[in-house]
Amino acid sequence: MKERLKKLPESNKQAIKFIIIGVMAVITDMICYYIFLSVLPEKVLGMENEVVGKAMSFLCGFSVTYTFNNRWTWRKSDHSRGRLMKFVFLYTMSLVINVVLNSSFLFILKEYSYIFDFPYKYFIAFIGATGFSSIFNFLGQKFWVFADRTPEELEADEAEV
Repeated sequence: MKERLKKLPESNKQAIKFIIIGVMAVITDMICYYIFLSVLPEKVLGMENEVVGKAMSFLCGFSVTYTFNNRWTWRKSDHSRGRLMKFVFLYTMSLVINVVLNSSFLFILKEYSYIFDFPYKYFIAFIGATGFSSIFNFLGQKFWVFADRTPEELEADEAEV
């Protein structure tokens, strides 16, 4: 088995590692989401607790994702402020996508329950939003955040330190 894994192209190994870390982040996100839903009041700062809880839980998953993908998937050992800023921007965009999709799926599942009354509405919305934002994140990390940098970008990062 180890030999077969070693022979895989690097991009396949990255995808496998990204998925493993993604599962860890999703589990973190899901556990935190349900904890926040159970402890937050129905309205927080004028917003539904679903929106605030989802945003907070997504950020918990963010910390898992950055830490492990930076070191293991993309094998970066340097401390690049530029890369971190790109990652924060990517995850901010992903957070917006995730929260909007989660809220949209919940709205549809609740509003049109007379057409399709699915159990586990929160789980369905969570999985749908997570799926879309995961694809967005993988592509953004692979081709933008953790892409190999030019010598000029490396020099600019060194100058910042």
